[in-house]
Amino acid sequence: MSEFYIKKGSLNPILRVEAIQTGRNKPFLHFYEILQDSEIFFSMRNLNTGIVKVANAKCYIKRADDDSCEEKYLICYNWKKYDVDEYGVFEGEFNVKFNGNIECNEYSYPKGNLILPIGEKLFINVV
Repeated sequence: MSEFYIKKGSLNPILRVEAIQTGRNKPFLHFYEILQDSEIFFSMRNLNTGIVKVANAKCYIKRADDDSCEEKYLICYNWKKYDVDEYGVFEGEFNVKFNGNIECNEYSYPKGNLILPIGEKLFINVV
């Protein structure tokens, strides 16, 4: 479980989630190229009411600023006033739509969608 906190009515901090880190094999090394050719959307629903607060809002990726020798990328979402105008706990998810425009010599990446985060839920607390 991953938790994120933001004050009601605030637009900061930006929601940032590290892109998938599942291995260091060749398909993984090409994953960031594929991610850059994708469309990424954020959705968020209220856990108490089940009402969707954010539906398929556009996201962007940026390179992580760290001292690591490997490239890491973050999926980012800039909050809108309406997104955080009420207190509550929300479940968030990112939908990555792979366009399939990039080909790697040894590997093929299918078109389709991937829901992030994988393996744990993302909870947004508006306090």
